[in-house]
Amino acid sequence: MDPIAFSIGGIDIYWYGILVAIAFLLGYLNTQSNVKRYGLDIDAVGDLLFKLCITVIVGARLGAIVANLDYYLRNPLDMFTRAGLGSHGAIITTMVMGFYWTKKASLPYWTLADAIAPSLSIGHIFVRLGNFINGELFGSPTNLPWAVEFPYSDGPVHPAQLYEMLASLLILPFALRWARKPKYPGYAFFRVMLIHSIVRLLIDFIRRHSETIGPFVLTQIIAIGFIILTAVLLFRAEIKYRKGES
Repeated sequence: MDPIAFSIGGIDIYWYGILVAIAFLLGYLNTQSNVKRYGLDIDAVGDLLFKLCITVIVGARLGAIVANLDYYLRNPLDMFTRAGLGSHGAIITTMVMGFYWTKKASLPYWTLADAIAPSLSIGHIFVRLGNFINGELFGSPTNLPWAVEFPYSDGPVHPAQLYEMLASLLILPFALRWARKPKYPGYAFFRVMLIHSIVRLLIDFIRRHSETIGPFVLTQIIAIGFIILTAVLLFRAEIKYRKGES
């Protein structure tokens, strides 16, 4: 499939950009719906979400640079000219800056994280579809019936992008339900982050586009860190919630 959707005045419009824009729009609308349901300050949250949208893009770019740091140290100008985004960079940067901005705006951090939680699944669905159309982030060689051959894959490979997209489609209904009525702050976010991190850890065993560190690539090490962190936070929150119930 041609990565270019159409051209306007000699400017190419890529499917990837269109899909990312759709993901942002749907994520924003769903978050606003949850914010209203929670009774949070709509104006304050709207201003914060605008900042977070920019932070997602900047963080994703930083994530791609860090994941391929050796290359960019050798070719520093490519930091500004070469395409590429990293989901972990977007998540980490957004969480850090979100913590600062929610405190400044007197908004509950984990409650807002719950409102945003389904956007993680929405983003993965559309971004991974865009990766598939671009012919990037594919998996290892395979002869399975559903193997796909991309321009740079040197033969049939696992469509790892579609694996993650399909996993995200399965996670999304649960994310929407958890975020609709979270039992406690962080209820939806912890669960969504934990499941997506497990999916990323597993899929990256067949999608290795950076140097290994022991048995793992960098993105798997980050995913393991997220798994441990969210599992601990989820366990503590559940214990606290159940004690409050009894």
